[in-house]
Amino acid sequence: MSFFLSSLKQSGHLDKIHMTICIVGSRKIVNEDDYARKGWHLFAPNLTILGFDADEEACNLANAEIEARKVNWAESHIPLALWNTVGKQTLYVTKYPGYSSLYPPNESYMQRFNGYIDLIQLERTLEVKTTTLDTYCQAEEINEIDFIHLDVQGGELSVLEGASEILKQSILAVYSEVEFTDIYVNQPLFGDLDVYLRNQSFTLFDLIVSTGRAVRTTSPITSPNRPGSLVWADAFYLRDLIRPNLNTHLQTPERILKLACIADVMDYTDYALELLEYLTLNYGNDPNYNFADNIIESLAQVPELVKQGLENLPIVNRLRDYISSNNIYFGHAQTQIKGHKNRKPRGRANFVNKSEIATSSKPSVCKFLKFRDEIYKCTDYLHRNGYVSHNLVCKDWDIAHIIFDLSDGNLLDMGSSDSYILKNAVLKNVRGEKYGIDLQPPDVPLEEVKYMIGDLMDTKLPDHYFTNITCLSVIEHEVDFKKFATEVSRLLTEAGKLYVTFDYWTPKLKPDFKLYDKLWNLLDENDAKNLIEECKSCGLNLVEPVDWSLGDAVIKPGYFSPPGANISYTFGMLVFQKN
Repeated sequence: MSFFLSSLKQSGHLDKIHMTICIVGSRKIVNEDDYARKGWHLFAPNLTILGFDADEEACNLANAEIEARKVNWAESHIPLALWNTVGKQTLYVTKYPGYSSLYPPNESYMQRFNGYIDLIQLERTLEVKTTTLDTYCQAEEINEIDFIHLDVQGGELSVLEGASEILKQSILAVYSEVEFTDIYVNQPLFGDLDVYLRNQSFTLFDLIVSTGRAVRTTSPITSPNRPGSLVWADAFYLRDLIRPNLNTHLQTPERILKLACIADVMDYTDYALELLEYLTLNYGNDPNYNFADNIIESLAQVPELVKQGLENLPIVNRLRDYISSNNIYFGHAQTQIKGHKNRKPRGRANFVNKSEIATSSKPSVCKFLKFRDEIYKCTDYLHRNGYVSHNLVCKDWDIAHIIFDLSDGNLLDMGSSDSYILKNAVLKNVRGEKYGIDLQPPDVPLEEVKYMIGDLMDTKLPDHYFTNITCLSVIEHEVDFKKFATEVSRLLTEAGKLYVTFDYWTPKLKPDFKLYDKLWNLLDENDAKNLIEECKSCGLNLVEPVDWSLGDAVIKPGYFSPPGANISYTFGMLVFQKN
């Protein structure tokens, strides 16, 4: 999962670049083969995906799916077999189509390993036309490809040899399947591909071994430490465009930014950060390449770093001169720069404490999340007061407001599988018994809490037993408001409180989407008023008038909106008291 991209998307930096991905062997077998689901969709609409596969039917299916999804990027799958020559080759079709190759399967050798012979057994051969990626790019006037993924069963080096010009001209990263033993007859192995790419100035970043080991068929035992021979892996190569004494046309700030984005989306966070810092320190006078605020904002999502103080991080000190005056964590001492009266100076950053959600006055609790910086303040409040943050940091807005107000007495958390409210109630030393109810067991159970698997609209718990009931982002998932209000009223003591939060936007959003195997019914103003009326009819009254005003749709694609939902919304909060 990317670390910086959502911030770069929000700040508009991604709008200034276009990312082109090439997938050679683009047959989609599982969801993970869909690059849009891996985070690349954040570049849309400035995203082009080119897929190549020798299987025409697989390409037709992929193109039909893209058309049906009405995606907001350009994606096409071309039924071509890429190679290092233009001509004809024999395609060896295996029992499992995913192992078909332009190299013949090495059946006599691979039968020595469990599970392989049923996959690579040759079923038939057919003649296919081949071309090179360079030839295709020249014909289609494609001048840049930024990232290439290769999965062509032993033919990866041949494809790269046929892409030598576009590789030299623009490609910044290569993700390739590699083999360490001869699955196919006379195929190139990892060492051959590694030499080729290193000669093209790529650096090996990682070898990812998932299921790429094999155990001998004759052996009834295997070692837990060495579970079989290494057969294949995925190799990831990146360019190093900030290496000293580098002489290449690729060393431009735009391409370094693309490289940082690729590193981030592929989960090489440290390299992405190094590149973003390099751009800021070397090109940061141009706002297009000043990423100080993005870096600070992203680091602030790590509770451990916030707890120790972002201002104590060496990287923050190095970036002081580039932090903007409206940064939520740090402000600038604005000073006049001689000779530049109309210019806003960067100055030196002064660190500002913006952590409290409340100082002398109690925060309002019947309202909507309006701006993202409210979340940061709530996260900071939690950490500075010894509480824990939600694994979805955006939910710190809910937790901070509730934990600030929560009083002693028996507590029931409805939808308790993550236990963050309950954990913080324990940390606050809230006196009274603590219960949690959910349709599934808790992720990390607390010994201080009694957990139940059950229906929050029919809990079977005793009458008038709880002083506080919390229900965070549950009622939008197939909860009947009337039954919910009736059950809560039965459970609460006199003057007991109900804290409810929910996903919200007006006008009404209707995503065809499920969360937790439940329909996702985001509330709008009419829904929220219906909930208020149902609660009122059961003796549950709002503790204050609702502030119905809205700000930003804070939760959006790239910032905690569920992948694939493609909607933007915010959070709402209501607090009721019984009679």
